[in-house]
Amino acid sequence: MCALIHDRSIEEAVSPPPPAALQARAPRTNLFLSASIEADDASAPVRIRNLSETGAMIEGPAFPAIGSTLKLHRMEVDVDARLVWQAGPRAGIHFAGTITVAEWVSGKRAASGPLFGQTRVDAIQATIRTGTAPLVAPHPEPVPGAVAAIPDLERHLAEEIALVRRSLEDMGDVMTDDPIVVQRHHKLLQTFDLSCQVLDHIARILTAEDRGKAVAAVGMDELRARLTRG
Repeated sequence: MCALIHDRSIEEAVSPPPPAALQARAPRTNLFLSASIEADDASAPVRIRNLSETGAMIEGPAFPAIGSTLKLHRMEVDVDARLVWQAGPRAGIHFAGTITVAEWVSGKRAASGPLFGQTRVDAIQATIRTGTAPLVAPHPEPVPGAVAAIPDLERHLAEEIALVRRSLEDMGDVMTDDPIVVQRHHKLLQTFDLSCQVLDHIARILTAEDRGKAVAAVGMDELRARLTRG
């Protein structure tokens, strides 16, 4: 197994995708999932850009040589694979066996209850890109007349705000990949980015031990002024 090659600095290591005859593959789902690859005791972070039961296209700073075997990791799941092509920062890999796409979206071997944190973010990102039903458990129906305190409500609210921010940032990344959208709507995209920053500050303030200090540390002058107004 070969050591990882930094593709951006070694142009000759970049190879085009394989001929059409070698590209027959199962239907793939476009995604943007955090993962890592391991080859010959070296590892590197990657993003899974599309995924099927038998292979994936990944994006990252370094890859092993074409034809090398590697292991793709994501949270609780992993799979052995072979690198079959590379073009710039992207590469195609073929799995040694078949995988379940839903498990890789969630990062868990088997679904068990609602999704939280990065798992839920990734599931929502997949939903945005594919238009499929979200992998999020529905909220239970409230019991009539039941009133109960919700522990750590503010922390949960902060987590939800952070989730929305990260999902919006992901949508923004998709939009800024389109030069026409950037040209036509660059001012709106700037407002979009500022809104994400506001959500980030609010989430941090809600979870801070000293909220006064957290507000004072806000780098956005207008937001800090609004939060401290009488």
